[in-house]
Amino acid sequence: MNCPKCGSGHVVKKGFYYSRTDGYKTSQRYICYGCTKQFKITLNEEVRSTKDLPKILLLDIETAPMEVYVWGLYKQYIPHDNIIKDWCMLSWVAKWLYDEDTQSDLVTTEEAMERNDKRIVESIHKLLDEADIIVGHNLDRFDDRKIKARFITNGIEPPSPYRTVDTLKVTRREFALPSYKQAYLTKYFGLTNKINVSEFGGFELWKNCVTGNSKALDDMLYYNKYDVIGLEELYLKIRPYIKNHPNLGVLMDEDTCPNCASEHLEETDSTYFTAANKFPVYRCLNCRTPYIRHKKNSNSVQTNMRSVPK
Repeated sequence: MNCPKCGSGHVVKKGFYYSRTDGYKTSQRYICYGCTKQFKITLNEEVRSTKDLPKILLLDIETAPMEVYVWGLYKQYIPHDNIIKDWCMLSWVAKWLYDEDTQSDLVTTEEAMERNDKRIVESIHKLLDEADIIVGHNLDRFDDRKIKARFITNGIEPPSPYRTVDTLKVTRREFALPSYKQAYLTKYFGLTNKINVSEFGGFELWKNCVTGNSKALDDMLYYNKYDVIGLEELYLKIRPYIKNHPNLGVLMDEDTCPNCASEHLEETDSTYFTAANKFPVYRCLNCRTPYIRHKKNSNSVQTNMRSVPK
């Protein structure tokens, strides 16, 4: 940590600043021995500036519908021989956690009509190859499997291994809400919501995309970007409730919050019981996640436990 006033690296921590509304610790206070000035850094900003923070990618894709021959409009079995044109990827948008900019790719008019997504599938492969964790809504059942299907279809090797966080699974498991669609959740929590200002209403947008309409394709990418911005806000909102979040402390090999990698930890008065032991519960001062710290238990038998959310 360097002093923002004089640039000196000789700084020490001097307590916290607290929120006036709820009393939570919000910022770390520092004093610089170079210029003797005090300054503060928000707890979230300290996590953002951590050099070895695991690379977390937020991702959303849009796909084209299939064209098939059918005998009617109600429930029926459609054999694979009835497929006229298979589905493909139309666009993808991604952003690194805390990064201000999004990255994206979109099929051209010709590629959309030919259902040729190899170029944009190759570009998303490069990002997945860098990621340690990928976050998405309905990621495990839809986006991740769809992307892998296009990898093998286009003769592209698998990317490096990564962990996933599916916000749809988390919200279904943890909260009893009327709906679990991302559009509803972002609206419910007061986050950045999906927009709908296109001249192409509903399924008309997809119909115009597959015919190569450049305006429809641009609109698709525009909506795709807003989905990812809302996804990041939703992920940060529900992160304290993600009990099976990939342990960032293991990836960083340091004693940090398992969910956000903050080093600002505080012991609570609570105790977590297992069948044989009991352990003190800690809370992250940044993301407010309660968890069991890597610590000797309170019994006579000494057992070390990896940090996990409570």
